[in-house]
Amino acid sequence: MRRVPWIALGTVASALGIRLLGLLAPWLPSLPACPLKALTGIPCATCGLTRCVLALGQGRWREAFHWHPAAVVVLALLPLLGAWDLTRAFRGLPYPPLPQGRGWRFLAVALLLGVWALQVARGI
Repeated sequence: MRRVPWIALGTVASALGIRLLGLLAPWLPSLPACPLKALTGIPCATCGLTRCVLALGQGRWREAFHWHPAAVVVLALLPLLGAWDLTRAFRGLPYPPLPQGRGWRFLAVALLLGVWALQVARGI
């Protein structure tokens, strides 16, 4: 029995969802402010992510990159990840184990803090 390519299916669902949000954007009411920014005046690490997704759904990559650069990079890599998953699924290969090293965890935290510092510096 072959495994289901969940990552590839998630990639397709993400693309369709982003496009749907882009089509619905003109009818959405004004977006609520970030609660952390409203309370402290400091943006959180995910500030701008909703506006980024809405801009991507309308095909405005430059504006999306302005709102949240890391999200645009991740979303641009999703087709490659989906193709990788489909290839492994059709070959009957299992998912590889997730990285367990401290270096990977440090890298993830450093990227999150870097995005947060960028959002704070830019005042998003």
